[in-house]
Amino acid sequence: MEALENEATAAQTNTPEEVLDERTPEQSYEPTETVASEPWNDLPIRALLLTAPPPEDLDLFCGFIRDALPKEGVNTLVVRFRYQYQFQSHPELADIGALSRDQVRRMLQACRDAGVQLIPKMNLLAHQSDEGYIMPLLAKYPQLDEAPHLNPPVPWKYGGLHDFYTKSLCPQHPDLLPIVFPLMDELIEACEADAFHIGLDEVWILGDDKCPRCGGRDKAELFAEYTTILRNHLAEKGCRTWIWSDRLIDGKTTHLLGWQASMNNTHRAIDMIPKDIVICDWKYEDAPPTPAYFALKGFDVVPSSCYNAEAAIAQLEQVYFARKNGARAFFSAPLANHQRGVFSTSWMSAREFIEAYYGDPTPGAAPSLAENTANTFKALFAEVRRNMP
Repeated sequence: MEALENEATAAQTNTPEEVLDERTPEQSYEPTETVASEPWNDLPIRALLLTAPPPEDLDLFCGFIRDALPKEGVNTLVVRFRYQYQFQSHPELADIGALSRDQVRRMLQACRDAGVQLIPKMNLLAHQSDEGYIMPLLAKYPQLDEAPHLNPPVPWKYGGLHDFYTKSLCPQHPDLLPIVFPLMDELIEACEADAFHIGLDEVWILGDDKCPRCGGRDKAELFAEYTTILRNHLAEKGCRTWIWSDRLIDGKTTHLLGWQASMNNTHRAIDMIPKDIVICDWKYEDAPPTPAYFALKGFDVVPSSCYNAEAAIAQLEQVYFARKNGARAFFSAPLANHQRGVFSTSWMSAREFIEAYYGDPTPGAAPSLAENTANTFKALFAEVRRNMP
């Protein structure tokens, strides 16, 4: 106790530089730069995720961007393209309802009119199937399948932790990068993007024992190597990498299990990937303090909500709590500043979300997923606006 009192007295009477000078060489740490605390309530990232619309809904989509996003306070729109783009490098990979470059440029202009950053998103590891539907990349290039022997059940049904969920790419296949890099580059060019969301969530199939390239490999190393390769390519294009958080969280220790965390030991990759990656920490039912974990590891992080307004606002409160701490001491700001804002996600068609946003609920009817998602977005951003400087 006496030692603590002496330390407290020293902290009150000495400057930060003097406190550092009194330490032994092993204890000393000299900051390379002074980091200012950001205003706690001025969030740099206020993001929304929408699915790319089919061409017939593009006017609706662009109208929503111009009308709703500025009023709500959104400054970042992440668009989930998947394969809904008319790729010139690989036209065979354009999915049903794919947008042309000119149509994406219209989307970009709407974002500019609204003062919103446009970030393209593709799933570049898992989610190569959707229920029983095989996405174009594996449909056209089946050799890229990490586990050809693991396939969707027929008829489709959702299972548990030990059942099939989605197909995955083989991150070690020599044909993969020559295909996906041009796809990424086309979306970057069309969107004039300076950030790119590469997905990487819910990768249940990785390092499969039957894969001649990945079998027996450390799954964390496989995940980290592939993430870093994609990140390096994006950095060369002037883009910052965004990814989902779940593969970097130990699902066993946290009991967050296999969807919002990892049960196949990829979590150790958190210490193997570049620190300039933005972590989108999705939690849809509650608000565990996992964003702080990523901030402590040196990553910029945005908690990501969906259809539960109470959980979304609780996540926002954690961001504010951390950012307020940034002004408390000379060493507080860097950790606080890693909490960049909030990210509201949606997983239905853009039309469903937009109609739910503008629509009136049916009296006495249980809200749909789209209504819950739109209402969560409204509630979260109302709280953001209420606290803005």
